[in-house]
Amino acid sequence: GAPVWRAGADISTFLMSDVPLTIGGKTVPPGGHTLFIELQSEREWTFIVSDWQPQQRFNPGDRTKLWGAFGYTRDKDVLRAPMTVTRTPYVTEQLTWEFLDVTDAGGTIAFRWDNVLATVRFVVL
Repeated sequence: GAPVWRAGADISTFLMSDVPLTIGGKTVPPGGHTLFIELQSEREWTFIVSDWQPQQRFNPGDRTKLWGAFGYTRDKDVLRAPMTVTRTPYVTEQLTWEFLDVTDAGGTIAFRWDNVLATVRFVVL
């Protein structure tokens, strides 16, 4: 029942790509997009790519951009894709976004924090 998570600190997490990507069978056009994670349960997470733009400084009066996930709505979602969530035998103390197994054809977007690794595959179009 929790709202979506910005999966970062303060400013909404932002992905910038010069090429279109496919994630979960849906296309993310080139440009900048905010990233969120919806936590349905301990093992069911949904990766969200959105067209909401981030506020660079907190402004509660600006309803056209987001600070973190405050004011988030699904109407600007580009895609939602299930993540693979696993427990690691080690702890990552600082929340970390990574790109793993990257080739010209695609790779994996990975999120690490505490003893959790959550991933979603992407394909370069």
